[in-house]
Amino acid sequence: MSRHRHEITATVTSVVLAGGSSSRLGGEDKTRLRIAGAPVLERVLRAAPAGRRVVVGPATEDGADLAGRHGAHFVREDPPGSGPLAALARGVGELTRADDGESGVDHIGTAGVQTVLVLGGDMPLLRPETLTALCADSAATGRVVALADSDGRTQYLCAAWPLARLLDALAAVENPEGGWADGSLRSLYAQLGEGELTTRAAIGAEATDVDTPESLAEARRAAGPRIALAQITVSEEFETTARTVRRAVADAAAAGAHLVLLPEATLTPFGTDLRRAAEAHHDAFESLLQELADQHALVIAAGSFTTADADRVHNTVIVRGPAPGSHATAAATDDAGGAADDPIHLEYRKIHLFDAYGHRESDTVAPGRELVTIDLHGTRLGLATCYDVRFAEQFTALARRGAEAILLPLAWADGPGKSEQLRLLLQARALDSTSVVLAADQAPPTDYSGRAAHGIGQSAVIGPLGQIRQELGREEGMLVVDLDLAEIAAARAALPVLEHAADLPPA
Repeated sequence: MSRHRHEITATVTSVVLAGGSSSRLGGEDKTRLRIAGAPVLERVLRAAPAGRRVVVGPATEDGADLAGRHGAHFVREDPPGSGPLAALARGVGELTRADDGESGVDHIGTAGVQTVLVLGGDMPLLRPETLTALCADSAATGRVVALADSDGRTQYLCAAWPLARLLDALAAVENPEGGWADGSLRSLYAQLGEGELTTRAAIGAEATDVDTPESLAEARRAAGPRIALAQITVSEEFETTARTVRRAVADAAAAGAHLVLLPEATLTPFGTDLRRAAEAHHDAFESLLQELADQHALVIAAGSFTTADADRVHNTVIVRGPAPGSHATAAATDDAGGAADDPIHLEYRKIHLFDAYGHRESDTVAPGRELVTIDLHGTRLGLATCYDVRFAEQFTALARRGAEAILLPLAWADGPGKSEQLRLLLQARALDSTSVVLAADQAPPTDYSGRAAHGIGQSAVIGPLGQIRQELGREEGMLVVDLDLAEIAAARAALPVLEHAADLPPA
């Protein structure tokens, strides 16, 4: 999957228009307003496909810095405040001009560019997978493909254009006396003939643009936390795994995640002495997670093992957030500037044990009894582990307790049909609970041939109506998702299975 995405985005340049002052917002630059802890423009840049990016905006102190942190070229509006059409022409001009060394940016050029993704810098809930799909559809059809909001209106500032067609359309609407100043984007789209423009329906609140107090409030209500799913290979050597965890958490923090989910059995892989690992390394592992949570100002959930009865352990997901008084906690304030969320210190013990396909997890692991949820930045998350995914009642119970998304660390056992089963089960549990399911599996070692469960990869983000939003292959990698609470609410309104469930008579 990652290779396919690269093949699409390698031919794409994103032009982001960031001239964002709004009179209806008191003259504030709407692209710098904070949504779920990040400026709107930064959220747009995070969503834009990998590859070249051009940001066009006024000469502000942070514009070039913000663009540069995301590998984008910053181009000043010229003249300032000349409107979105002029800004778009300025950005596209950066692709075609000869570098004169005066603009302060390197020459970009059109080599290899087939598609230009035109984006507004005031759309904080855009999804990477949607933008990639717009570009793929445009490249496949040769048409302009735009996002349409819930009312069916075309979002002119979220559209993929074939480069040649965009250049032609800009040339057609250029004013010989004044370039494109004060021109309308509507006039640009008016150049398209019948069948040249198609649209893709928005999901949740992703078509929201921040232009009024009402739309700003809507975006803030819909914006859930950013969650990273780290698909890693777990070593039998604790120090090797500790280095892997450090790297994964640092990568998640660099991506702006509020929480990073590591796989089941991150402490030590199945097939090792779990009790010995729990006694020898769990405390150090827990301390490592707390240290990294404090250092990177995020919450970490990871699979460990803790001692239980006799010689058994609990298969435990430990969840650690920034400690009170740490520099991380002080930085983690809400959008209104209030106090940070309370530190998180939770554990979930796996309820359903994998006594199946010839395995006997219950020989070494004692079951848990309690459901666990986490409240993070106004969103409730449920916890489950691996084999739990085969039991729909656990997921619906978590949803009835208010969980809007469910974290599912995995060490999925390989075997005939197991890949297909995992994908089907993830989709089914999302549908059962009308929740987003966030699954992080181990990446299997390339040379492993044993029977113990070491993962099959296939970490995934599943939408509340069972759609596969993102998915990895077998190799190490990371998925990052911004939860859209409006999508979850809409799914539950359309498919109210949580309300319709009836109490069945006992068997």
